[in-house]
Amino acid sequence: MYNVLFICTANICRTPIAHYYLKHLLKKDGLESEINVQSAGTWAIHGIPAAHFSRLVCNDHGIDLDEHQSQPIDLPLMKSADIVLCLAIQHKYDLCQIFPHFRSKIFTLKEYLQEDPGDDYSIDDPYGKNIELYRETFDNISREVERIFPALVENSRQKTA
Repeated sequence: MYNVLFICTANICRTPIAHYYLKHLLKKDGLESEINVQSAGTWAIHGIPAAHFSRLVCNDHGIDLDEHQSQPIDLPLMKSADIVLCLAIQHKYDLCQIFPHFRSKIFTLKEYLQEDPGDDYSIDDPYGKNIELYRETFDNISREVERIFPALVENSRQKTA
């Protein structure tokens, strides 16, 4: 099975959206047995539910975040991941410092498979902001996850071939 790991700061706002949106796409296409999706945070605490506005915005799109529980990044998660997709450039820098031997599989979500992502490698953290920013965050994340979805499926098939 191919393992995708999303990383943000607290694992309560952005990564639950990315995590469960990808799971939603996999389920829609009947591919949930091919790709495992997890998320974690560089400063996360175990067991915190997704942020209220993240849950509301995802519910608007038929995605349920009620089972989400935050978790901090650790060595077993990094080892098991085939690809690590960070929501901000700082997360990538931090992970490359802490886990330099995994550098080749660490990307920001926005840079992955982009020839020139420009200067904008990060999706802003909506924490503490209004629901409109959470909606914008959802739109940005869902667009990026949809963009890379075919490649994740192909990577999964290559791994099991």
